[in-house]
Amino acid sequence: MAPQPAPAGAFDPAIQGLRVAALAIACYLAYDIRLYAIREYGRIIHEFDPWFNFRATQYLADNGWAKFSRWFDYMSWYPLGRPVGTTIYPGMQVTAVSIWKCLNALGSSYAMSLNDVCVFFPAWFGAVATLLVAFLTKECHGSANAAVVAALVMAIIPAHTMRSVGGGYDNESLAVTAMCLTFFAWCRCLRTPASWPLGALAGLAYVYMVAAWGGYTFVLNMIGLHAAALVSLGRYDASLRKAYSLFWLVGTAGAIQFPVVGLAPIKSMEQLGPAAVFVGMQVLEVAERLVRRRGLRDAAAWRTRVNVYCAAAACAAAAVAILAPTGYFGPLSVRVRGLFIKHTKTGNPLVDSVAEHQPGTPDAYWRYLHYPFYVAPFGFIVASWRFLRTMSPAALFLPLYGFTAYYFANRMVRLIIFLGPIASAFTGVGVGFLLDDAFENSRELLAGVFFKKSAEKKDDGGGDGDAGDDADDKKKKKNGDATTRGVRLFAAAYLLVVGVRHVPDFVDYSHEMARGMSQPSVMFKGTLQNGETIIVRDYVDAYEWLRDNTPEDSRVMAWWDYGYQITGIANRTSIADGNTWNHEHIANLARSLTATEERGHRVIRHLADYVLVWTGGGADDMAKSPHLFRIGKSIGHDGGTVDMYEIQSKFGVDRYGRPTPMMAQSLLYKLVSFEGKVSEERFQEVYTSKYRKVRIYKVVNVSEKSKRWLADPANRLCDAPGSWYCPGQYPPALAKFTGIIKEAYQMPTFHRERMEAELKREEERRRRAKEAKAAAAAEAAEAAAAAARKAAEDGPDAKTEL
Repeated sequence: MAPQPAPAGAFDPAIQGLRVAALAIACYLAYDIRLYAIREYGRIIHEFDPWFNFRATQYLADNGWAKFSRWFDYMSWYPLGRPVGTTIYPGMQVTAVSIWKCLNALGSSYAMSLNDVCVFFPAWFGAVATLLVAFLTKECHGSANAAVVAALVMAIIPAHTMRSVGGGYDNESLAVTAMCLTFFAWCRCLRTPASWPLGALAGLAYVYMVAAWGGYTFVLNMIGLHAAALVSLGRYDASLRKAYSLFWLVGTAGAIQFPVVGLAPIKSMEQLGPAAVFVGMQVLEVAERLVRRRGLRDAAAWRTRVNVYCAAAACAAAAVAILAPTGYFGPLSVRVRGLFIKHTKTGNPLVDSVAEHQPGTPDAYWRYLHYPFYVAPFGFIVASWRFLRTMSPAALFLPLYGFTAYYFANRMVRLIIFLGPIASAFTGVGVGFLLDDAFENSRELLAGVFFKKSAEKKDDGGGDGDAGDDADDKKKKKNGDATTRGVRLFAAAYLLVVGVRHVPDFVDYSHEMARGMSQPSVMFKGTLQNGETIIVRDYVDAYEWLRDNTPEDSRVMAWWDYGYQITGIANRTSIADGNTWNHEHIANLARSLTATEERGHRVIRHLADYVLVWTGGGADDMAKSPHLFRIGKSIGHDGGTVDMYEIQSKFGVDRYGRPTPMMAQSLLYKLVSFEGKVSEERFQEVYTSKYRKVRIYKVVNVSEKSKRWLADPANRLCDAPGSWYCPGQYPPALAKFTGIIKEAYQMPTFHRERMEAELKREEERRRRAKEAKAAAAAEAAEAAAAAARKAAEDGPDAKTEL
């Protein structure tokens, strides 16, 4: 008996099993590629920002949420301090502490130290993000093969590992996961007209994204743009309005609970677009309901719609006219402005000095995307074609996401991180299209072979002429289809084979990049002249020296890059850290370091006990000196380095390492250079690291008067009596040296009002308690007086009887 073709779907369970296995492998690869630093350097926190994140996580674990949310940190940004509780995105800290507590609750077999949880945190969430990209790709494009390929790419693509290697405990390691979750939940709620309630889930995922990172504005605007695009393309319906309304309402209600965000979602220029989309959808719904209720058609229906739109526009214009003069609408932030103008023209030299704010370049795309950079455009075309063919709401999301992410990455290289998920998705879509086409054509060709054999057998059995002619026509048509399918199968197979040949190169390159990005800033591998490979621990050793050899109340001045590590590793007070929230304070720090030795010491003695500088070439403080001069100049003042700063050529070193005359006079050069020398009457060198990468100086003749004045809580500027929000201020002795200092931090109005309301409630509670106590005392006194009167009236005999 001749073999029969396998029925359609006979191999589906096996294929599904292979896909699940491939997804599991992708998650493992995502985890494994992020462990290089842990294997080579141990379980240590990397870079600068992660040290602050770890310190904040430790504070949350030790003190709980109530104290964490009101934490005013006086060990950073000395002497002003920083209100950490209202300037932090706490999602990562809360997540890490929750994981740590859960693991310890499971027993000693699963218990981990908080440090270890934070070290492995990026690797864990890198695997979760990988899985979510697969779900997003499947939801938007519909191809399971595309989803699997997207996951395999996302697992190792450098644009993802760049911010999620083991030990790199930074906000982006969680934010990419939260972003992919939000995008998946949003697209999922558009699957069917009955799926709109899942918009609330998208809103909750967005709240998690807000808690994780300031890049939440991209996520909000991306979803708002997608919803607006669907409306403009005629895809508006009640389910879209309900889904988006739920997303925006739930998301906004959750976002404003974070003091660092406040009312920005309904006030900030960079977040008003999605709010306008929400209002616009309500206006559309009002218009459509009026049309349906009145049974209007054609011109009459459009007149009603136009009338509603015009009325809504007039109301919006009136609201803007009333609110704008009051300062209700906040301006675009400096970083966001930098996305629309040249990066060096933001007006803030502090922002311009950060390398991550440079525009994206083809070299950067190749560096962080590699081969997917060339495959992704094909996937973009396939995804766009699918939307045009199906007009599915979710199908539009990937092309729109790709276009938007590419624009912003082109403006700021740091935002290439947004391209990681979409480049992986597009690569999956492109390769998945070839796989799907190859499988479909193979199946049809095999089915055609069996059909041909069956037809030949029937022809041998005989038949009339007309039936033979029909069979010949069908045969010709089948042969034509078979030829087309054969060509497509060959083309798809050829492209897949060519692509597979490049897979090992992509894997090797990704691992090489991951290994390079896993170098912690606090230590690195080096090669001696004899070829011996060593681990240079100069930075860690210097911070540990500070921790072990200086008084606990020591204050350390260093350039703002190193502040997180000074407080995190050395556990000492720093003048500034890696945050950029107080430009004026950093400018004062820059002036102190770039002034002449004498003038610099006159300021530093009132603020610091030690000065730490990075030396030894590379990214040391001399390499950063042009930015110090420029930042110091950016704020008007009557002292410091104004007279020293003109152009970079006057404050630099030539290619032979020789300083210009004005650079040679600066305190910074004398502290960093081993050729220059500071006076021991002002600065005494107390530590030089083994490979001369760090030098520490003790400040001579520290002003103990200023130190005591700064340590006195009475000299802090509390925003209200009894409040936890109490910024410090500069000591009086520095009034003639520093510039005009703006208020250290402006508490968001929303949070300030809530704090004031809490204080009023507390005062009212105390007043009522005091009144109740006074009333009770008066009542007791009255009772005592009544008893005394009664005793007097009864006379001596009554007393005797008692």
